Amino acid sequence: MNYFIVNLAAHILLIVVFIVLACVFAGRNKKKKTKHVVSYFFPIVFALVALLDIIFCAAPRLLDINSLVNSNYYYNTGTVEKIGFIKNYFVVDGTYYYVNPLHNNLNEGDRVRVKHTQYSGFTVDWTLVTDTEQEEINNGTDETES
Repeated sequence: MNYFIVNLAAHILLIVVFIVLACVFAGRNKKKKTKHVVSYFFPIVFALVALLDIIFCAAPRLLDINSLVNSNYYYNTGTVEKIGFIKNYFVVDGTYYYVNPLHNNLNEGDRVRVKHTQYSGFTVDWTLVTDTEQEEINNGTDETES
């Protein structure tokens, strides 16, 4: 959970920095202090980067705060298809799940049960699944948390 909070804070800080840079460069454009032609487009670029970070990173994490506070998680079981370069995410059946890279010791091909948040796919916990546990999950006898 600490990784989730630090990651959210870092994205919010990054958004604030890009918005401040967009405002500074827009002010320079308004005062006609911009010396290079390319610099005229910096406010647009910084605003777009901030907007993309809000849409793809910060907003889903902000929506998941309620899930973390109320311990309302979702489960998915499948095979790990891919692991990120720095091990901060893994892919199970085409869905990306984000995890603390210091605690990720999964390998490609492992069968896992992932406990995750709804919007951002932040992994709260994952466990390796054996064949007998997989049969119980398929038969619907496995308990689920809400």
